[in-house]
Amino acid sequence: MMTGRSMDQLPSPWPGRIWRFLRSMLITVILSAGLFLVISTVRGGVALPEEAPDFQTTTLDGKPVHLAALRGKPVVLYFWASWCPVCKVTSPSVDGFASRHPDVPVLAIAMEEADAARAYLAGAPRSFVPVAENEALANAYSVVRALPTTVIVDAQGKVTWSRQGALLPYELDLRVP
Repeated sequence: MMTGRSMDQLPSPWPGRIWRFLRSMLITVILSAGLFLVISTVRGGVALPEEAPDFQTTTLDGKPVHLAALRGKPVVLYFWASWCPVCKVTSPSVDGFASRHPDVPVLAIAMEEADAARAYLAGAPRSFVPVAENEALANAYSVVRALPTTVIVDAQGKVTWSRQGALLPYELDLRVP
């Protein structure tokens, strides 16, 4: 006669093993994502031509914008859309930079219909300049394949840095000359 617990009553070692496995996978994913963010911050993002493609377009208020007319000072180009969840996270960093540096033009290029961008921006004033997307601008920066994409153009019209995806807080402060 067997005393104690039967084999059916003994606790299974599997739940503990599964928990340890899932915990180690979660730690690996978090560390990998952090490493990716650090590397992409140091390296930059999408490969754009050395010379920034020139463009002429209008702001959402109808004022003309010409990139060549902004030569002599650095310019930040921020490609975004109201439907983009990562843009909603990144826009406050871009707007904060624009408010801290009013001498640096920050052109927020809406990659959607102007009416949708206007409706989205109507809720809160922004320090950046919202620009209406047009076909020529989208073609000039055809390497912008994901949103948001941020591009820094120096005072001589050269692309010095770019990033696809979210920006770290104050990252533009460190990048803009």
